[in-house]
Amino acid sequence: MPKITAHQIEIELTLDQIVALVRELKPGEQEIIRRVIEPPAWHQRLEALLARVWSRVERLPISEEEIDAEVERARKVIYTEGGA
Repeated sequence: MPKITAHQIEIELTLDQIVALVRELKPGEQEIIRRVIEPPAWHQRLEALLARVWSRVERLPISEEEIDAEVERARKVIYTEGGA
């Protein structure tokens, strides 16, 4: 990786110059830049979220009965606090 030691140097570059510099990078370095400036598509974010959820389901399984009991506890709290 190139190293530069400088004291507050400003360089004005055109878009074409920036593109030319990026094209000089190795493919892996270009991919890093692409990922930084281009957020993942919504379906990729959704897939990542679902993967995290399913991994938790596998590690921390919960039964329908446990879910029902938790919902009932939450309802009781809401009703006793006058929320409904």
